Amino acid sequence: MFENLFKIEENWIVFFDLFSKNGNGDSIRPIAEELRKRRPNMKFFFCDKKHHRLKHIDMADEIITENTLRFKYVCSKAKYIVSPMGFPNGGKKRKGQIFVQTWHGSPIKKLYLSRNKNNKKFQRYAKQFKNTDFFCSQGDYTGKLLQESLNIRDNQMLNSGLPRNDILFNVTEDFRQNLKKQLGLPENKKIVLYCPTWRRYDRKAILPFDLETLKRELGDEYIFLIRSHVGKHKWVDEHNRPVNIFDNEFSFNGGNYPEVTHLYTIADILVSDYSSAIYDFALTRKAQVLYIYDKEEYEKNFGLLVDIENFSPFPKAMNTNELIESICNYNVSAEDYNNFVNTYLEYEKGTAAKQVVDKILEE
Repeated sequence: MFENLFKIEENWIVFFDLFSKNGNGDSIRPIAEELRKRRPNMKFFFCDKKHHRLKHIDMADEIITENTLRFKYVCSKAKYIVSPMGFPNGGKKRKGQIFVQTWHGSPIKKLYLSRNKNNKKFQRYAKQFKNTDFFCSQGDYTGKLLQESLNIRDNQMLNSGLPRNDILFNVTEDFRQNLKKQLGLPENKKIVLYCPTWRRYDRKAILPFDLETLKRELGDEYIFLIRSHVGKHKWVDEHNRPVNIFDNEFSFNGGNYPEVTHLYTIADILVSDYSSAIYDFALTRKAQVLYIYDKEEYEKNFGLLVDIENFSPFPKAMNTNELIESICNYNVSAEDYNNFVNTYLEYEKGTAAKQVVDKILEE
C-alpha cells in the first residue's frame, strides 16, 4: 500500500474520537493533557466527522476530517493512535505504530461477539481490535467480558482503569461549584442525575417516568438533571411529537454538556439502568438507583452479561412510585458498596492517564 512509502513520525499522535460531542471527550482529553505536560513538542491530531466541522479543539495542533486524504495520510504516519471506540482504517496498522484503546465503559449488556459470535458484522467490527497494543481495563471481571465481546487477548490488557475517571478521585470543590453555575443549577437542592443507556430508539424517546409526580414529591429537596445516552435523545410524546421536558426549575438538560464524568462530580444520586455509568459512578461512593422499567424487553432485545437484579447492592425501581421510594429511603451499606467497587473496579485508582502515558513513552 502507498502509506508504507511514508516514514512513521515518532512525534505524531492521533486522538481518534468520533464518539463524543467535542472531538476530545471520554478518556481522550486526560491522556492528551498528561502527554502534553511530559512531551510538549509532540504533534497532536484530533479527528472530526465531515458533517460536524469542528472549528476548534484547544489542544489540537491540527484537526483532521475523517476519510479525507489528509486524514488517511496522517493516520498512516502517526506513531500513536488513541481511541475510545474503533480505530481508523478498520484497525489496520503499520509495523511500528502503537494503538491504545481506552474503550467507553465496561459492559452490562451484551455487545458484539458476546451477543452473537457468528454474526459477520460483529466479527468484522471486532477484527479491528486484534492490532490493539493496550486496552484499558477497570477490573478483571469486566475486562474478561470485553475480551469476549471484542476478541481481545490477555497480553493486550492494561490494568489501569479508565483515564476519564481520574477526575473522580481528584475533583476540587471549585470545579464542582463552577460546573453547577455553568449549568444554571440551584445551590440549595440535591441533584439526581438521570443517565440511561443506549436503546434502539436512541434518537427519539418517551420519558419513562412521570416528571410531574417526581416534581411534586421530590421538588422541595431535589432537582433532576437529565442526560440521555451521549446526550443524543430528542424527547417525544406518545405520538412521536417533540416535547420540552426541561423547566429549569426541577428538570434540567444535561445533554448538551460534553463530559458525563464531570456531571458525576456534582450529582448526589445517579439513576441509571444497564449503563456502564453504574460502574463509573460507583467510584464516588454516592447513592444510585437502577431504573429498570423495561428489564424483560431489554434482556430480550440485547441480553445482559450480569444478573441485573442481584449483581449490585443498589435498589431497583420499575415505575415512578418505586423510583421515588428508592430515592427517599435509600439504604445501601458502606460495606456492600465497597464490595461492589472492589469486585468490579479494582484497577481504578485515579492514575489511569499517567499509566497510559507511561506505556506510550515506554514503547
